[in-house]
Amino acid sequence: MIKRTEELLKWDQEHIVHSRYGIGGNIGIISDKSHGIYFQDTEGKEYIDGASQLLCVNLGYGQREIIDAAYKEMERLQYSMLFHGFSNIATIECGQKLSELVSEGLDHFNFTTGGSEGIDLALRLARLYWSVKGRNKFKIISLYDSYHGTAGGGLAVAGTGRGGYERGVAPLMPGFIHIPSYYCYRCMFDKEYPSCNIHCAQFLAEIIEKEGSDDIAAFIAEPELGVGGMIAPPPEYWPKVREICDRYNVLLIADEVMTGFGRTGKMFAMEHWGVKPDIMVMAKGITSAYLPFGAVAFSGEIWETLRGRNFVSYTYAGHPVCAAAAVKTMEIYQRDKVVENAARVGKYALEHLKRDFEPLQCVGGANGLGLMLGIEIVADKATKRPFDRKLNIMQRIQDRALEEGIFLRMADIGSTPSDRIVFAPPLIITSEEVDKALDILFPIVASLKPS
Repeated sequence: MIKRTEELLKWDQEHIVHSRYGIGGNIGIISDKSHGIYFQDTEGKEYIDGASQLLCVNLGYGQREIIDAAYKEMERLQYSMLFHGFSNIATIECGQKLSELVSEGLDHFNFTTGGSEGIDLALRLARLYWSVKGRNKFKIISLYDSYHGTAGGGLAVAGTGRGGYERGVAPLMPGFIHIPSYYCYRCMFDKEYPSCNIHCAQFLAEIIEKEGSDDIAAFIAEPELGVGGMIAPPPEYWPKVREICDRYNVLLIADEVMTGFGRTGKMFAMEHWGVKPDIMVMAKGITSAYLPFGAVAFSGEIWETLRGRNFVSYTYAGHPVCAAAAVKTMEIYQRDKVVENAARVGKYALEHLKRDFEPLQCVGGANGLGLMLGIEIVADKATKRPFDRKLNIMQRIQDRALEEGIFLRMADIGSTPSDRIVFAPPLIITSEEVDKALDILFPIVASLKPS
């Protein structure tokens, strides 16, 4: 290790907090450069980014057009608030571009600097909507195994057991109810698809009735579970949920922070099932993570109900430099047919996983949509039993993968429990690069022995 890297790592350990790695620790890698689907550390070692870092670098690295768009706007207008009625060209153009991509009627926006802010804002929006209509509907229903950020509202609405984010900071905000997710492999109702008749969706109706529909403001969920392990729902799930929300007069909030902007092979994941939410939260891919930005889209009905009302946002909401980067990012998605590539190459990657990985003795299965895929790791294939957490199997897989030159994210679902390897590379990846990445991963997974 060169002296410069050593010095940086030492200072980092003593001063910088790393989420999910513990205060006073780091993984021993300092990122330095990047291009395409690769990033390089200060030692000159190159890694395939097999998880788009936090499923956010959708367009990979080195997109000169996004960099130039941000630079050009920085020269023109360094900052402009949305408070006190002010606006700016870049933010308006960003809203106009988003209007072309979202479902018809979902073209009213509040901007944020990321997903966690967006979730908080969406929850406030849902409650305010019902308050203005004279209804005291305040409870929010969400799923176990879900993740919705680490801000106050996100922590409260996320399913329990997600890595202990809430430990030491509880109690969380009141008014939140959790129900079983659509994780078919480990169904909390102990049912089998499709004979289950999608009981996980029907259970939402049962809970609304038990709690009282006059109290339920919204149901929020990810179209595909993200941090929970890249788990796609059965095809009947979301249409049933939309019908239930309509029946009981409950708002539907889609958390498209991870799934949005092509990740699942559609511009937005809800398009897979032809379902339009009332509120949709976006971030990550909106700028391909080149700058922190996000948006909350909501329906015309909510807009008209709240018209003229004061709704406080954030200092950096609609930041013009970030908005300009977002416009260019969205243009690239459309022009370069990035979403289509994610669908095509994602299908190829899933076929590879099912053909070569699923027969392995410690793989329970692989699934997901587009380039949002997960591999179930088990200690016993017959019983679906996961490895003992004391063995630290998932960390060992990640460490060995890094040694071999690929970064892969691990999902250890505490509320179930189970373990999944995440494969979610940048959406610009080719089939040849998928082969290269999975050829590195295969012997690592194949070396696992049942216990």
